[in-house]
Amino acid sequence: MTTPTQQVPESLIYEEFGGRIYYRKGYRQVLLGLKNRRRNHGKQYHSIAYCTSRCIFLKNDFAQKTILGLTNEAGLHLRHKENLSNDIVIVEKNKLTNPLSDKYSDIPPKFIIEVDIKIDPKEEIEGEMVGTEMDYILEKSGQLLDFGVEGIAWILTKSRRVVIIKSHRNVEVYQWSETVPLFDDYTFCLQQILEDEDILPVL
Repeated sequence: MTTPTQQVPESLIYEEFGGRIYYRKGYRQVLLGLKNRRRNHGKQYHSIAYCTSRCIFLKNDFAQKTILGLTNEAGLHLRHKENLSNDIVIVEKNKLTNPLSDKYSDIPPKFIIEVDIKIDPKEEIEGEMVGTEMDYILEKSGQLLDFGVEGIAWILTKSRRVVIIKSHRNVEVYQWSETVPLFDDYTFCLQQILEDEDILPVL
C-alpha cells in the first residue's frame, strides 16, 4: 500500500502533533480508490456532539454567560507544526481576544470533549504497523494538558464509556449511565441526555 506523506492529500490530514501527522480514519481505502474522500462522521456522532454541547450551554444560564462552546472540529494551535482538531471546545469568554477569528486558536481552552476516534492510529515504523487508539487518546490528552487545558472527556460510542483525563497520572472511566464530572461543579450523564432527547444510539 502506498501511503507516504507527500502522496496523501491535505484533505485526509486530521491533526499534527508530537512529530507525527495523523490521517483521517479510512484514508488508506481512499488512496486505494475503495472509498471516496467525502467526510462522513455519521448521524450517531453528530447526535452525541450536539446533545452534549446543548446540555452544557443551553440548559445552564451561568454557562451561557461565562463560557463559550465551539464545535465541528474547532482548531487549536499549540506551537509550530502542532495543530489539533477538537469536537467540543469549552472556552472562557473573558480569555477570548478575537472571537471572530478564522485562525486556529492559540489560547488553552478550559475543557475539551471528544466523540470517538476519527484518525487511523497506525503508523509504519521499520516495516511494522504500530499504534493503538488508546495510544492516541493518551498522547493527545497529554499534549492538551501540557498546553494548559484543565481536562479532556472522551465519549466512546462503541463501548458506551466516557474517559476523563485531568492529569498525566490518572485516567477515569465511566459508564454512560453514570454521572461524569467535567469541570468546576458541572457534571453530566450522557445516557440521560440522550434519553431526554429521544436519540439514544443503538449498538
